[in-house]
Formats: sequence, C-alpha cells, structure tokens
Amino acid sequence: MGIYNSNYDFNKYKIFYAVAEYLSFSKAAEVLHISQPAISYAIKELETTLNTKLFIRNNKDIKLTDDGEKLMYYVQKALYNIIKAETILSERIEEATGLVRIGVYSHISEIFLPYIIKEFRKLNPNAKFSIYQSSNNELKEKLKHKELDFIILQYPVFINELNIKEEILFELDTCFYATKPTYKKYIENEKETIDLILPFDGYVDIDTLEEKLKRNNINFSCNIRSYGSETIKELVKKDLGIGWGLKKSIENELKNNELYIMPIKLETPKTIFSIAYEEKFVNNTTKEFLNFLKENINRK
Repeated sequence: MGIYNSNYDFNKYKIFYAVAEYLSFSKAAEVLHISQPAISYAIKELETTLNTKLFIRNNKDIKLTDDGEKLMYYVQKALYNIIKAETILSERIEEATGLVRIGVYSHISEIFLPYIIKEFRKLNPNAKFSIYQSSNNELKEKLKHKELDFIILQYPVFINELNIKEEILFELDTCFYATKPTYKKYIENEKETIDLILPFDGYVDIDTLEEKLKRNNINFSCNIRSYGSETIKELVKKDLGIGWGLKKSIENELKNNELYIMPIKLETPKTIFSIAYEEKFVNNTTKEFLNFLKENINRK
C-alpha cells in the first residue's frame, strides 16, 4: 500500500503517540489541547482502520497491546525524523545551538571527547550533545536509521555504502602491558607461552596483531577476551594476564607505575579511527562540530 493510495490521517498517529507515551487519555488530551472524547474517538477510528486493538483498558489504567507496542516503535521514529528535519532546515548556521548526536566506543570517548566538547562549547555555549556508547554493529545501524548524526569507530566502518561519508580521523599506538609481577616473570622466562587478554577478533588491528604473533613464532594463549578496554585493564590489574590495547588509554597507570609496557619483541599495529556520517542529514551545529573535531583532534 503506497503512501498516495491511502487516506492517512497523520493527526491520529500523533494522538496515538501521546496516549501511548503517557498511557493516559486525559493526559494526552491535556498535552494536545483537545477534548478527551476527541482523543477516544481518534483512537477508536485508528483501531478500526488498522483492524487491531492498540490499548488494553481497565478502570485504573491502560497499557499497550503487542500491536500497540509495534506501532509505537514506528510512529516514534517517524515523528522524531520529522522533528529532526525541521531542526536541520530551520537552524541558522551562525548559531550553533543544535543537538549533536555522537556514537562512539566508550574507551575512545574517554580519551578525547570531553576535551574537544569543552573547547567547542567555549565558542558555542548553547550547543547540546548526546553521546551514545555501544557496539560497532549497533552504532552502524543507528547511523543508518538517522538516530545518530555521526559515529567514531575503527576504520573502515563502511566500504560500499555510497551515501555514507567516511574520513580517517586519527591513529593511535598500541602496546602490551601488565603489572610489575607479570612484567618481572616475563623478563625471567621470556620464552614461555604468554597469556594474553585481548579484545574480540574480527577487527583489522586485532586480526593483524594475532597474525604478527604467529608469524614471529611468539607462543601465546588467549583464554580471556573482552569488548571493553576498561575491563581488560582491570583484568590485567588482577594479574590474570598481559593486556593489549591503546597506549593512550593507560597513560595514567604508566605514570603511576601501576602498569608497565611489556618488552615483547613485536611491532604492534596502530589502531585507526574514522568518522562516518550522512552529510545531507546533519544539522549545522553538527557540521561545525565535525570541522572543529577534525581541526583540533591532534592537539589533545
């Protein structure tokens, strides 16, 4: 059924959204400034059109049916995209007051985002930020569905997506690291199998690392893997093995002699990060921030 082949009443979906959000006909009437009977009538008509029940009503409260939950998901996305479009089209470029929605790995956000955002808000104090931290796949999907303005992930993120613009942002050194007892044990028994704690495989840098270890005949085992660099760091501190990750993420521990860089004779691969976004869908504040980010990323 095409959009032009049906008499859609978008106002009914707006009313449905209000009732579903507040789970109250009276509250929806108050928010939308229309009568409660009009709310009830609109919902009844929508249920007839869709041939399903959207709410379960009783004397005390109401709740969404399974079909109501499904409809709420799609209506919420549709309304949000309309609001987003209005924001993009109406925002004045000289006033960076919009919302910047960023998707990023947690360990990367900790390294540089607070500094960059602080410096940007000195120039644009009314800019707003929403930072979403999650897995590679979820962030990619959220960008595709316009739920994020841009994402920062390990390069490459998108290869054959012509509508997605991707630019390399920076590269960071990696290293092996451990506690002092593990460090000393390695020095004394360098030829023994080393017990590594590694991120999940499937990424360019970690796959390259494991290939290099094998090519250089370095005996290693990996009994623990973790997605999060902070978790790897904590496992290393418990002397459960030798960690591998971004050198910048353990700078404080190195300064405090809490962790030590391991003298494993291997040139570890750098980790490359990129930004990915759909240029025509980002608002002016996001454009300003992206330019600022690219110009200032290497100052931190």
